[in-house]
Amino acid sequence: MPAARPSQPAAAQGRAFAIVAAALAVIIAAAAAWLLWPREDKLGDVLDMQKQLLAAGGTPSRSEIMRVIQTVDRMDRREVWAAYRAAAAEWKRIKQEAMDAYFAAPQAERPALLDRYIAQLGAYHDLLMAMNPRQRPGEDAYLPRRRRRGEPEPEKTPAEAEAERIRRELSERFDGVVEAYAEPRGIELPSFR
Repeated sequence: MPAARPSQPAAAQGRAFAIVAAALAVIIAAAAAWLLWPREDKLGDVLDMQKQLLAAGGTPSRSEIMRVIQTVDRMDRREVWAAYRAAAAEWKRIKQEAMDAYFAAPQAERPALLDRYIAQLGAYHDLLMAMNPRQRPGEDAYLPRRRRRGEPEPEKTPAEAEAERIRRELSERFDGVVEAYAEPRGIELPSFR
């Protein structure tokens, strides 16, 4: 009768245990590396590009637009909407500063302020066109708006409502001034929807 080798099954079990333990350690290390690896801050990159494009004004270069498009294409829907909201907030700030500067400036300085505002308006249009993955060339740029999904508008105090009405009237007056300035000079203002 051949002699039984009791050490061989124990050795095979030991090797199998070592292989399983090594595989488990590799899986845990890969999961930890994936969780701890720094993520690309696509939203932060888009916000930085927005500020640069809007501050510079004028027509952005093709490479700047392509960077925005490529970054937005890698973002999820939530990040894209956050970028739209940030662009709208930045534009609201820029427009308010332009209105304040225009109405406070002497008559001689106003054309230069309007030229700068029109350049920034063009950059804002190009930025919104680049951020919308469904945008087609030649269409009006989509303006981000607050969605009205079941959330009622918070009630405003009479003072807040009056301030909002005055701000809206001033904005409409400024838009009229910009259109009146651009039309005789043949400057085509970008259109939005």
